[in-house]
Amino acid sequence: MAAGLGEQLGQDQPQDLNQELGGLAALVALYAPYCDGVNRAARLEQALELMARGRTSGRRALRPGGGHDFDFSWSAAGSPQELSSCILRFPALPEVSYTFSLPTYLLVLWLMDLLEAPQGPGTPPDLPESFWRWLLVGALPPAAAT
Repeated sequence: MAAGLGEQLGQDQPQDLNQELGGLAALVALYAPYCDGVNRAARLEQALELMARGRTSGRRALRPGGGHDFDFSWSAAGSPQELSSCILRFPALPEVSYTFSLPTYLLVLWLMDLLEAPQGPGTPPDLPESFWRWLLVGALPPAAAT
């Protein structure tokens, strides 16, 4: 199996920046058929950049007005169909964590949706509803189910 994308891109090393940007165009072309890249090319590029970082955090909004902060990290595979290992943690609930693997294109789709979600100033991002449905009840997003 390929090394994690973040490892491949040599994070935090300026001399690798040109390689990363050249590799980004190739990754966009590779993931576009799986992630609606024709209609969402800019968002796909941003999601691939986020995927290379290997983590994000945010807040899962709950009704009526509560929520849970989360940390989401992954070791992304290099190609869309390869499995990426992920961990979802809740800092306020250290005993609750989810460890799972999923096809990397699903991770990218969910990161695209996270980046696209409307949010107010100072409001942390949330993973899309399709992620939470998948995590809690195993429901695949419509595009992934076909």
